[in-house]
Amino acid sequence: MTHETRSTVLYITALWIVAAGLLLYSITLGTTATWSDFLILLCVAVLAERWFVNTSQESGMSLSFTVHFAAAALFGPAFAMVIALGGVFIADGLISRRPAVRTSFNMAQMAVAVGLCGLVFQRLSVGGPLNLVTDFPALAVSAFVYLFVNNTLVAGVLSMHGRSFFQEWRLSFSEILMPYISMAPLGALVAYTYLASPWTLVYFPPLVFVVYNGFKLFVTLQHETDHALVALADSIDRRDQYTYQHSQRVAAHAGAIARHLGLPARQIDLVVAAARVHDLGKIATDNRVLFKQSSLTPDERRLIEAHPAEGGELAGKFSMFRQGRRFIRHHHERWDGNGYPDGLAGTEIPLGARIITVADSYDAMTSDRPYRKALPADIAVIELRRGAGTQFDAQVVEAFVAAGREQPTPTRNLVVQAQESCSY
Repeated sequence: MTHETRSTVLYITALWIVAAGLLLYSITLGTTATWSDFLILLCVAVLAERWFVNTSQESGMSLSFTVHFAAAALFGPAFAMVIALGGVFIADGLISRRPAVRTSFNMAQMAVAVGLCGLVFQRLSVGGPLNLVTDFPALAVSAFVYLFVNNTLVAGVLSMHGRSFFQEWRLSFSEILMPYISMAPLGALVAYTYLASPWTLVYFPPLVFVVYNGFKLFVTLQHETDHALVALADSIDRRDQYTYQHSQRVAAHAGAIARHLGLPARQIDLVVAAARVHDLGKIATDNRVLFKQSSLTPDERRLIEAHPAEGGELAGKFSMFRQGRRFIRHHHERWDGNGYPDGLAGTEIPLGARIITVADSYDAMTSDRPYRKALPADIAVIELRRGAGTQFDAQVVEAFVAAGREQPTPTRNLVVQAQESCSY
């Protein structure tokens, strides 16, 4: 068993201990729920858990928060915890047959999140039947508690696999904040109408399905944007036999550097995506200038040096890719401030751009060009180190060298997928 595996198992065990203690305490508070309430809300929880959207290779979101939140507001923390435990076990463990370690973590962390959510709601509510007006502060605070605990526990398990806890937490929080804002009022409305009649639940699956399709459409649009930009990048590479597949190699190098630096998975994805299309601006460059074998005139050099800014502007027109445009715009800046287009220096240059600069320079040196032969890999590394602190970020150069020395072996990672609302 690896150190990462042991740490993950211990973390999940600790979560189960906390969940058990929280459940035992919550049971003493009592509940007015009946067996019919349990069966109805459990079935809806399983359905909501099955409505899952993959937001990236390692993360996604189900709609189970809506049901968990309603259960906590209606019948208290103990009841909501049992609904969460049962829903995840049936949907993830029995139906989807997800790995046991993932199902176990999801059950424990969701139980803890909804249990604390329910306790906070009970403490802050005005008492009596749920009232959407007078209980609004209690509903808002308890929903935030669920979001905070859920996000923190998932970031915690991801941090055991070489990732920054704070970066994972921040990126994940910004990603799921708006979906939670939309699901919390829906959960409160489910609880309020359920008090009138459990049959009102038949009206909500279509509404939840609309929310689900909205999330799914957002993710699909993001993927289609990425594919469109990649297709453009490939068309640029194919213009020149010497640079064909250049962007693919730069993206591979950039990904290796970013992983060695311990960046969060979402940040790595963004760096790799930007590296894949970093020369997008060359689509507007005249072939006579782009493929010229002799020295460039000052005017021609200005045309070449315009491509990072033009590429960043073009990428920024795609709403799903606006974060990556800064990496594209600044991938020809220099650490000493003598680069282009904006003359940024040091840490003013976005880290993603600094990573792409090193990856791009290495591939350019080790590739044949019309005006010279490729340099051997070891000579290219010497040149990178020579430019560290002037042209390149020295830390990024060393990360590139260290990543090249590593010989990764195919191992199964316990963290299969991080799911918000939230499981992994």
